[in-house]
Amino acid sequence: MSESVQAYRGPTTLGGSATPSRLKTIFGGSIGHFIEWYEWSIYGLLAGIFASQMFPANDALVSLIASFSVFAIGFAARPIGALVLSPMADKYGRRTMLSATIIMAGLGSLIIALCPTYAQIGILAPVIMVLARLLQGFSAGGEFQIAVTFLNEHASDRNRAFNASPQMVSIGLSVLIATAVAGLTTRFIPADALASWGWRVPFLIGALMSLYGLYMRRGLNETPAFEKGKHAQKLSLGGIIASLAKYPKEAFIVFVVQMNGVQYYLWLIFLPTYANLVGGLDRSAGFAGNIAATAAYCIGVPTFAYLSDRIGRKPFLIGSAACFLLFTYPLLSMLVGSVSFGTFVFVAVVGALFIALNNSVIGTVFSELFPTKIRTSGIGIPYAVCAAIFGGTAPLLATWLHGLGGPFYIALYVGVICAITLATHFFLTPETRGRPLD
Repeated sequence: MSESVQAYRGPTTLGGSATPSRLKTIFGGSIGHFIEWYEWSIYGLLAGIFASQMFPANDALVSLIASFSVFAIGFAARPIGALVLSPMADKYGRRTMLSATIIMAGLGSLIIALCPTYAQIGILAPVIMVLARLLQGFSAGGEFQIAVTFLNEHASDRNRAFNASPQMVSIGLSVLIATAVAGLTTRFIPADALASWGWRVPFLIGALMSLYGLYMRRGLNETPAFEKGKHAQKLSLGGIIASLAKYPKEAFIVFVVQMNGVQYYLWLIFLPTYANLVGGLDRSAGFAGNIAATAAYCIGVPTFAYLSDRIGRKPFLIGSAACFLLFTYPLLSMLVGSVSFGTFVFVAVVGALFIALNNSVIGTVFSELFPTKIRTSGIGIPYAVCAAIFGGTAPLLATWLHGLGGPFYIALYVGVICAITLATHFFLTPETRGRPLD
């Protein structure tokens, strides 16, 4: 076993001293997910600014809906990316495919940053935006499950969720950075310049970060579980996908858990825009409030992950769904009318902690449900299909549902998802804490 793997899987956990090689493994495995979520977050946060340039319409709300539709279209490519990239990671290794996904993500961000406006090239502008989002979606279809498998297979058994938690913390950090970048961009670039070129700067930053991420992923060691298993089985790519038929319950659990990504997109991506629409909250204030919420998420994830290594995963899955079922409507109702900054921060932070309950354990639960030979595919395909249906449509549906009946309709939608989730966890989801990753 390589030196870095020994260092990572040795008796020292993340709570102790960290060797440079172990930190490189953690950072290299997490940075792609960080960049992916930064790029998706920036799009969601700045959609209200560049919507009129790329998707012009007589009604500003129509332009915004069109912009969020392209946000949703990016998710349509996720199942394709999962079907292509996940079996390749199971056959050829996690490390190689991690480099491929980060290159594609950065290229998509660069295309958006350099795309001419509708006034300059007409219908080609939204077409190019759609193609860039499809490329990012294809990349994202492989990134999550490959990275989460990589980190969990490197992690020690006793503190697996905690050791793998940087993967999910990276989501929060990416939103934190994206929100800060969006806030600084809207605050310091004049409105006219912001609308014409300023919104492009955050996308250029995303492209540059992808180059750095590719550099960091050079030289990472393959996981011990994959190295051990690749000699025992020689499944074809088609055979890997076919093997998933043996795990229908596990695939269904992944799908249901990922349905709760709706809450993530509503709270940590769409909430500032929603508060601006229904409560008149200034966008820069909304971004600032989101920074506090995301910081709470980043603290909550490793804390809850550490506890899950002691008491189990299911209490946190159930707790998150139950909290959103009970409190989505009262929390969103607080934003309607003339909302203060303090009220927005409270709503955002509470929701972020509910999300942290769920996200602190899902990557590890997913990894513990499947054997090594199909682990990436078992996680990735149902995850990406669900993300395409529920995740990308969350901002669009929230805007539409609010138009129909305000926060009650949004809460009803979230409530149905939570009810299905709770039933699944009570009757189907096993407690996976302590399962070895063969």
